Amino acid sequence: MVLKVLGIAGSPRRHGNTEELLDSALDGARIQGAATEKLVLLDMKFSGCICPESEDCQPTGQCSVMDDMQSLYPKLRAADLLFLASPICFRSVSAQTKALIDRCQALWVTKYLLKRPVSDSGRMRPGLFISVSDREDPKEFHGAILTVRSFFISLNVLYKAELLFMNIEKKGDVFKHPTALEKAFETGAKLVEKATATTQ
Repeated sequence: MVLKVLGIAGSPRRHGNTEELLDSALDGARIQGAATEKLVLLDMKFSGCICPESEDCQPTGQCSVMDDMQSLYPKLRAADLLFLASPICFRSVSAQTKALIDRCQALWVTKYLLKRPVSDSGRMRPGLFISVSDREDPKEFHGAILTVRSFFISLNVLYKAELLFMNIEKKGDVFKHPTALEKAFETGAKLVEKATATTQ
């Protein structure tokens, strides 16, 4: 069985530090035989969620806003592993990442109100959160971790691993870190290796 890994790059900057780390984690996943796909939120066009006010998705679990998110929902359902990458912005995830999370209200409704599966496999899936902060303070990540954990569990994704690096701000800073990219590669490979063992 070939596992499908979906990587989501949530940075407001293309080929920035978190995207480079995500690429490395996806490389590691491919080494273990996984099929990988990377989605760059900056290249997608989708709006914020209106569901909490309009309750449009509550009867069916289907989002009524017709934009690029409609192509992302089935990918989120089909993934066997989910890798999410976002830099820290005001002690949370980026605006692009938060908009994605909010638009998954339809999947929250599907799971918790309609009691229907939100993953094609019906299983809990491993998840990886990748982030960087420009400050040397672990508390910078706390808000983002809480948000991502809530997002993951709503999608039947287990928060299995995190890669959090401090003092990384300018584009390319991750290449100066002695172990970051190597650790991302190893983490991506290890997650797929363990997931493969549990599905056999």
